[in-house]
Amino acid sequence: RKEIRVSPYRLAAHLGMAFATYSTLVWTGMGISHVPNDTPGKDGTVRLREAARSLSSAAMRHARKLRTGAVGVTSVAFLTAISGAFVAGNDAGNAYNTFPLMDGRLVPVDDMIDPTLDPAYRNAFENTAMVQWNHRALGTATALSAVGLAGLGLAHPAARGAVTPQVRRGLQALSGVAVGQVTLGVATLLNYVPVSLAAAHQLGSLAVLTSGLYVVHALRYASPGVVRALGTAVRSTAGNSAASSAAKVAQTATKVAK
Repeated sequence: RKEIRVSPYRLAAHLGMAFATYSTLVWTGMGISHVPNDTPGKDGTVRLREAARSLSSAAMRHARKLRTGAVGVTSVAFLTAISGAFVAGNDAGNAYNTFPLMDGRLVPVDDMIDPTLDPAYRNAFENTAMVQWNHRALGTATALSAVGLAGLGLAHPAARGAVTPQVRRGLQALSGVAVGQVTLGVATLLNYVPVSLAAAHQLGSLAVLTSGLYVVHALRYASPGVVRALGTAVRSTAGNSAASSAAKVAQTATKVAK
């Protein structure tokens, strides 16, 4: 049909590099915009550390769980986008145009393994059924995990003192965009991948990735670096207090001896 064909592997590599570059730029931009909060002010205090220090131990543990979950959701969203490149490269969206079943089955095992492909792992990247199933599974996992993370950060009792307004807004956006992206993906599949819906679906993946990055960045007060810095500061303060107490005891003992 005189179409330009691109290797799915090269397409996925190109898309992955583009998304990695975009993510780095977004992360750097958010970091620059929060420099006043992350660096010492005129009084020598760092707002980010002060905010972290104000949390109870239970709240900090919950915030750390949320940040770990946000990193996981964002990573799955990235993998889902890369799997979408294999769907596009193999024209896998033009087959099995039903949802949630594929040819009447939830997992079409017989179609997902082509014995002529050697080595067998090529099925994950070149077999139409497996490529599409992988994208379905990853997309669904992204949406469900985003909704679950939002529930953990918005409805859990421990979240009341652990999340900031920025984190709350980020979780709401992430869960909403992730569910919308799955809905858009299903609509694209059922309509046999029109260019307009396909382009919107790809932009949706960027929206999910951006929302995930925002949540992770907003939870940086629970990052390992900040937690370690707080621990060092606490140990230093405790050490200074102990030294001061020891000095006072020595002075008292000297006076008593005299």
